[in-house]
Amino acid sequence: MITKIKIENVATYKEALEIDNIKKVNFFYGSNGSGKTILSKLIANSDSYSDCNIEWQNNTKLKRIVYNEDFVRSVFYQNENFPGIFTMGEGAKDIEVQIDQKNQEREKIQNEQTSLNNTLKQKKVELNNKSDEFKELCWRKVYQKYQDDFTEVFTGYRNNKKNFAERLLNQYESNESVLRKNEYLLDLYNLLFKEELKSINLLNLISDEVIKELQKLETNEILKTEIIGKKDVDIARMIEKLHNHDWVRQGKKYYEENYDEEKGSYICPFCQQATTEDFKQKLEEYFDETYEKQVKQLDEFIEKYNELNNKLNKYFDDLLNTKDNKYFDAKKDELKSQIEIIKEKLKNNIFLINKKRDKPSEDISIEFLTDVIGELNNLINSINEEIKKYNEIVNNQQNEKNKLISEIWKFFCNEISMDIKSYLSGKNNIEKAIDDIKKQVEEKETKIKCITNEISELEKQIKSIKPTIDAINKVLDKFGFRGFKLAPTEDEKHYKIIREDETSAKETLSEGERNFIVFLYFYHLIQGALNPEENINEPKVVVFDDPVSSLDSDVLFIVATLIKGIIKDIREGKGNIKQVFLLTHNAYFHKEVTYSSSRDYGQNKRNDTMYFIIRKVNGISKIEEYETNPIKTTYQLLWDEIKNGRIDCVSLQNSMRRVIEFYFNTLADLKEEELINKFNNETDKKICRSLITWINVGSHDAFFDIDYSPSPDEISKYKDIFKKIFEETGHISHYNMMMGIPE
Repeated sequence: MITKIKIENVATYKEALEIDNIKKVNFFYGSNGSGKTILSKLIANSDSYSDCNIEWQNNTKLKRIVYNEDFVRSVFYQNENFPGIFTMGEGAKDIEVQIDQKNQEREKIQNEQTSLNNTLKQKKVELNNKSDEFKELCWRKVYQKYQDDFTEVFTGYRNNKKNFAERLLNQYESNESVLRKNEYLLDLYNLLFKEELKSINLLNLISDEVIKELQKLETNEILKTEIIGKKDVDIARMIEKLHNHDWVRQGKKYYEENYDEEKGSYICPFCQQATTEDFKQKLEEYFDETYEKQVKQLDEFIEKYNELNNKLNKYFDDLLNTKDNKYFDAKKDELKSQIEIIKEKLKNNIFLINKKRDKPSEDISIEFLTDVIGELNNLINSINEEIKKYNEIVNNQQNEKNKLISEIWKFFCNEISMDIKSYLSGKNNIEKAIDDIKKQVEEKETKIKCITNEISELEKQIKSIKPTIDAINKVLDKFGFRGFKLAPTEDEKHYKIIREDETSAKETLSEGERNFIVFLYFYHLIQGALNPEENINEPKVVVFDDPVSSLDSDVLFIVATLIKGIIKDIREGKGNIKQVFLLTHNAYFHKEVTYSSSRDYGQNKRNDTMYFIIRKVNGISKIEEYETNPIKTTYQLLWDEIKNGRIDCVSLQNSMRRVIEFYFNTLADLKEEELINKFNNETDKKICRSLITWINVGSHDAFFDIDYSPSPDEISKYKDIFKKIFEETGHISHYNMMMGIPE
């Protein structure tokens, strides 16, 4: 059935309003021109009004049949004859039993489908709640935690929790990159987004050329070669014995510089004795060409090693003077330490080499520097790798930013990976349940359509337009409309209105007769179908728009009785009409059709019924809703005045007088004196007489003649006497009912 009506920008509904407390039975009261008819047209065809909308229970639209001027015009004026209404004919009881069974079976499945739809709705709410909880979790555990660290990463997501959570889910499903630690990501983020980036020059390594030269010197055999004189010279035996090759070699130098011209001979620099020419010759033979060649090789070695030492020290100085290089600065102490090791080894090797130069005959071993230099180069290479990465970032900043952002999102996902797994697992379970319920709903829908088709096939066997003719003519005859009746046309598919002599009566009907027969036609139409192929038992929503606008009181009573029968069936769940809307401007008809014997302490309140008043104020229609009937008789209004605690004295007196006159004088046939005599106690009689006098004074005299203002205590006292009148006369049940007091 209809659950909500939204109406806007149509006719006098210039301001948007919603009617959302709609029940099975809905009464609308409003004067002519207040906006009733447009409401009936909207229900009939909401698609024709772009700014209006109708919501249905379980999104299931029902067939709508509307009685209004459009219906009267289309049925009575636009066609020569009425279209025939197919209803169930007499007999075929077995088929009717089958149809009834099918209807019960269909209703059972429809109830199951409704239950499934309710469960489906709950599951969707559960899914939405889980999604909302996950969004809040992502916001709390990720955004609020890291928003200050990674400001730029959250661009586009700061005010959208939904998109933020979806980004995390998408990243989680596509995570393939290596997970980085937060410290690394934060450092790289600060570099890319907070620093001004400039390329940094790579550090120079100790060149391969220097290393090769060093390796060549380190493997030179000259240091291990014992540089001594010729062994077959006779002085060699003495030198070998004394093992003073280097001393003799040094003495030879002094010897050659110490020549005595007077003596014509070389003087020994140690003993200052003149030597023979033969000694000089033997000394020169001992330190022959081979010796000198080896000494020369040693000198060349020492020279090259010193050059290499100077190159390395200059390289070290240049390296340690590197500026504006944070990667160098981070490992400068480590570099210094490694350089000191190399320098110390160089220094020690120089010392040993110089010692070899002084004593060529000794075997010398120096430390190899290749490994420690390799370690230094490795350290420099590690720094250069960092510089290369940095320079690559500098040269590809946007790409690197994009890569970093992706890595940060991956880090976020890892932070809440267990929460994401839990959410996806729960979400998948709910979605599976929803899919399963949808499948069951579709299966139920298929079964409902199948049963509906079966019912339609059964109905075709017993559908006829004849029962409608008989039913309408019976009502016309029963209520004295004997001057005309319905008859089938020759094709037995339409109705015509004829007189007793079977001449056409359509053109000579009065407005009241026309409206009455059209209403009877509508009344049977909602219980039948215009096409035998249609399902007569299809659920329907029925709208009555001013069905008694031009009817006399007798016909008004008939129409009200027929409509109340429909309402009774709706309330009891009988028949195919599931919801009714009745709109009228006739207060008497409204009271007649809304009357119910099932009253709640006189308030006429029902859970399946709502009341509405349509008012047009300054050209704009407004709708007010009520749980109880707001349209009351004058008598009810008098009692409402008495119940009102804020009523003024004159109004109270007038209301009490009119109630007593109507109820006791008119209905109970008790005059004032007889009423007073119902009291046995003289005191009570005086009190009753006092009340009647008081209310007559207050209601019959002009207000300016009253020269006193009764106190609240006096008013309360007279209300008590008013109640006592009903007690003493045996009519307290009526008093309780009208005052809304439980028995």
